[in-house]
Amino acid sequence: MLRPGTVWRAFASHIVRKDLIRGGLPRAFLTTSTTGSFDVIVVGGGHAGTEACSAAARMEARTLLVTQKRSTIGEMSCNPSFGGIGKGHLIREVDALDGVCGRCCDRSGVQYKVLNRRKGPAVWGPRAQIDRKLYKREVQQTLENTPNLTIIEASVEDIVLSKGSEQPRLAGVRLSDGRTITANSLVITTGTFLRGQINIGLETRPAGRIGDEPAIGLAKSIEELGFQLGRLKTGTPPRIHRDSIRFEQLARHPGDDPPVPFSFLNDRVWLQPHLQLDCFLTQTTAQVNDIVLRNLHCNRHVTEELTGPRYCPSIESKILRFGHKQHQIWLEPEGFDSELIYPNGLSCTLPADEQVQLVRCLQGLEQAEVVRPGYGVEYDFVDPRELLPTLETKRVRGLFLAGQINGTTGYEEAAAQGLLAGANAAANALSRTQLTVSRTESYLGVLVDDLTTLGTNEPYRMFTSRAEFRLSLRPDNADLRLTEKGYAMGLVSRERFERTVSIRQRLANATELLRDIKKGSNQWRAAMQLPLAKASVYKSAFEMLAISNDEITTDRVCSVEPTVLGWIKDDPELCQRLKIEALYSLSIEDQSREVEEVLRNEGLRIPDAIDYLSKSLNLSFEEQEKLVKIQPQTIAAASRIQGITPSSIVRLVKYVKQHESISAAA
Repeated sequence: MLRPGTVWRAFASHIVRKDLIRGGLPRAFLTTSTTGSFDVIVVGGGHAGTEACSAAARMEARTLLVTQKRSTIGEMSCNPSFGGIGKGHLIREVDALDGVCGRCCDRSGVQYKVLNRRKGPAVWGPRAQIDRKLYKREVQQTLENTPNLTIIEASVEDIVLSKGSEQPRLAGVRLSDGRTITANSLVITTGTFLRGQINIGLETRPAGRIGDEPAIGLAKSIEELGFQLGRLKTGTPPRIHRDSIRFEQLARHPGDDPPVPFSFLNDRVWLQPHLQLDCFLTQTTAQVNDIVLRNLHCNRHVTEELTGPRYCPSIESKILRFGHKQHQIWLEPEGFDSELIYPNGLSCTLPADEQVQLVRCLQGLEQAEVVRPGYGVEYDFVDPRELLPTLETKRVRGLFLAGQINGTTGYEEAAAQGLLAGANAAANALSRTQLTVSRTESYLGVLVDDLTTLGTNEPYRMFTSRAEFRLSLRPDNADLRLTEKGYAMGLVSRERFERTVSIRQRLANATELLRDIKKGSNQWRAAMQLPLAKASVYKSAFEMLAISNDEITTDRVCSVEPTVLGWIKDDPELCQRLKIEALYSLSIEDQSREVEEVLRNEGLRIPDAIDYLSKSLNLSFEEQEKLVKIQPQTIAAASRIQGITPSSIVRLVKYVKQHESISAAA
């Protein structure tokens, strides 16, 4: 069962009192009379906005964050979690560039778990259930203590351009009260607020999220500048009272012991393993399907033409797409002192009374109390092909966009874009070289390249399968890939930089020693008290580590030669990294050859009679659907279809060449 409510409340009370922001949000915040000039203005205090303003301020740009409500800075509008498969990679990369969300998660989580552990470390997904209130407080405290950052409560109505320049160039913003604030760079991170509209059943109301007004004037200003706008939709599930759920009937899923932190600066999270809260699993029933199907006539959000998130769809969309298949629903706590449970996978926009009936069809929730109904949100977004890889717009110099305004979905995707846009907005204002990241060096690079070259017609979400170089773009080495690059442009602190230089040097020294010490493989096995193999092959200590065997650990290998390698055993972080580096040392070379083969075969013609449903191609449902519909003629054309992953293109090349050989031999 969940831990008793009295324990939750007592524990949370201690935490909250200790971490209270005394006096609200003090010195970094100006009153609404603020005017003047800044290097960078950031509009929006969500996950993209907080990373953007923090990044710009770290680079010593005079930065202004404009938000409608100070109290909602760092708000988790939807799910109470960060990370996951692909998304955890992004959080690690944001942290490697000194972003704030990873460190705040390490100080506000209620459960930490690494997903996908049955597969290799390259596709592990660090994830945390988060206490909404604690996370928001951590973010607000972090911004409060950030030098060069000023925050005001206001609404931006118009983008002001400089006069007389050949290409449109940013000059500042005009607020709803008529005041103008000038700046060299502007980052817009409005999330779902651009002409946002909430839907519950047939009821609609203008809002960016429940209780917050949409950004109408700013949407018109962006449209008048000639930007290509589209419209997307998303949704959130109903919230359920914790005490009305029969947890004893459900499968319990605890956190990891020990919990793994997001930040490279942290050796452990703030929470002792035994104090983590549990998640629980239930699933839909045939009655859920019936309720959805008989209420389609009064569900505007689902029946309209707008595109919603493919990989986080509403329960209505799942039932319409997959028929009577059962769907998992994860019951996730929203915080230590919260009585709400978030049913992940149950996003819906049915009329409120029908949502109550739907929830009560789930096992363990027969008597559930729905505290707040789920709802859908429609909003405007800008075609991301309007952007440069720096996230600066092509139409207006000095104007940057980040987050859901670019057609993405998810806190992690927003945070990563916010950091990149904020850093480059500061670089633009300070006349420094801007930060660019390629798809060969980061998931952020993959995300930006996909968006700016392919665009998107549905909310874009990060997956490991989108990266060609995912074996080298791992969660464990994000600091080695990005931190020194960030430090060179003033984005990363000296403390983090020196820590990264230290681990890089220790890795290099240890790897060299491990490669130099060689023995017969059975000598190694005998020394480690492992079963002997039929044949003994001469191997280095590093090559022994490369064997995918949980019993061959860095600690055991180093114990064979304690005089030379003993110092490595005393460094747990180094031991873990060495094992992962060794595991992928050969696979990374194979991966590079596969990518080169795709590039060589871009002109390869795809036969008209190809069977995209073939099991040997192992394509996802989305990929099958798109390839069958579009029927690309060449490998290059297939690779440009949004949603077709690089790994699938590799398999497609091999499949076509294999069938060419069979046809030639016939």
